[in-house]
Amino acid sequence: MKFLVVVATLVLVAGASSVYEEWQQFKLDHGKTYRSVVEEKRRFSVFQKNLIDIQEHNKKYERGEVSFAKKVTQFADMTHEEFLDLLKLQGVPALPSDAVYFEETDIEEKDAVDWRKEGAVTPVKNQGHCGSCWAFSAVGAIEGQFFKKNGTLVSLSAQELVDCATEYYGNEGCNGGLMGQAFDFVEDEGIQTEESYPYKAKRSICQMNGEYVTKVKTYHLLLNEQEIARAVSAKGPVAVAIDASQLSFYDQGIVDEKCKCSKKREDLNHGVLVVGYGSENGVDYWIVKNSWGADWGEKGYFRLKKDVKACGIGNYNTYPVLL
Repeated sequence: MKFLVVVATLVLVAGASSVYEEWQQFKLDHGKTYRSVVEEKRRFSVFQKNLIDIQEHNKKYERGEVSFAKKVTQFADMTHEEFLDLLKLQGVPALPSDAVYFEETDIEEKDAVDWRKEGAVTPVKNQGHCGSCWAFSAVGAIEGQFFKKNGTLVSLSAQELVDCATEYYGNEGCNGGLMGQAFDFVEDEGIQTEESYPYKAKRSICQMNGEYVTKVKTYHLLLNEQEIARAVSAKGPVAVAIDASQLSFYDQGIVDEKCKCSKKREDLNHGVLVVGYGSENGVDYWIVKNSWGADWGEKGYFRLKKDVKACGIGNYNTYPVLL
């Protein structure tokens, strides 16, 4: 009996040591520092809970019970409520009364598309602790159209949208916005390069200098996944809104309709970029570029099961047409 107690104690100690080592590595990997010892203890407690959830989920993944794996990400010291607060697509995306609807029904959907391979997609970026997903989604769609029109890939300024495409256009910088409203701004004012107007992960004073590289003429709204597929086939990457509430710890795999994400329009909370689609073991999926850095997910991307409205995709989808 004493031997069993000793073994059990050693296992507990080894487990605690492993968790502490993961905590230290997490802080190192993501540059985490805290204001006080009390705050760090609280964050460590949150981290431990999230780590257990990740491990339990991955056991299900290994048994084939869920379709994607999880890992420790930069959000591992945040509660679920804090993570949800970061997802700040602004309100319920309403379709503008003057929207240009996508009506090109004669486009034949290709078997697979990946605009990364065509050179139309810039490297994955990181929005940080700023609710600017809408700006990165919009910028990505414009970058794709600029590449198609000019044959040149240019990284454009999400920060300009955060700073300048604000209340007049219905956006609130780091507190959320909409991709269509970002396109409205670029239609009026144009957009600069990221090099000339770099990202700061916070809202600052608008610094437009008139030296824009492109302008938007109009933008098309897509009403469902079938229209997204036709647009991605023929036109380029598409900005979409989803419910990302279950994606904080995504590692790899295909997120399907059983992931507990909402399909409802009113639950959309994150702007991303569909850059293509494909199929794996008979499961069709979207290739989606995120704005949480290249260390998150599949080198900054995730795959979302196609044609089942997984995580609400299909509710709000748009791409711009450039001047």
